[in-house]
Amino acid sequence: MNYREFGKTGEKISALGFGCMRFPEYQEGEKNFVDQDKVDEMITYAYENGVNYFDTAPGYCNENSEAALGHAVKGFRDRILISTKCPIEAGMGADGYRKRLEKSLSHLGTDHVDFYHFWALNRNSYDNVVVNEGLLEAAAKAKEEGLIRHISFSFHDAPE
Repeated sequence: MNYREFGKTGEKISALGFGCMRFPEYQEGEKNFVDQDKVDEMITYAYENGVNYFDTAPGYCNENSEAALGHAVKGFRDRILISTKCPIEAGMGADGYRKRLEKSLSHLGTDHVDFYHFWALNRNSYDNVVVNEGLLEAAAKAKEEGLIRHISFSFHDAPE
């Protein structure tokens, strides 16, 4: 596996990351489940072949992706990088940001996330929610506490 420096983070990330948006799923009645045995096998195979970056989000796989990933990486969590995301909504404030982070940490079964994204931002949500509602300060505090290693952004807007 090839590894690359990730910006100024000091992290060496595998050239191939593992996106956890489309884990195998099945349905029982009205409820969707992740096939945990298959996920464990897939994630372990990726890790054993050099993948060290795993990207998930609270909403992936009918809100089951974070927990499935957390289960799959228990034996090697300290040797990989996990990226997850915080959906940004008007009115969430710093408390809402913190609650979402803590929920993701709980689902992942870990005490920290390596990359925590302000997710799917546009200029309006950045200015009016992230900045005006104190989310940058909440992220900085969580980073100081060791809950987040790297604060990240996922931006979806015009280049301007």
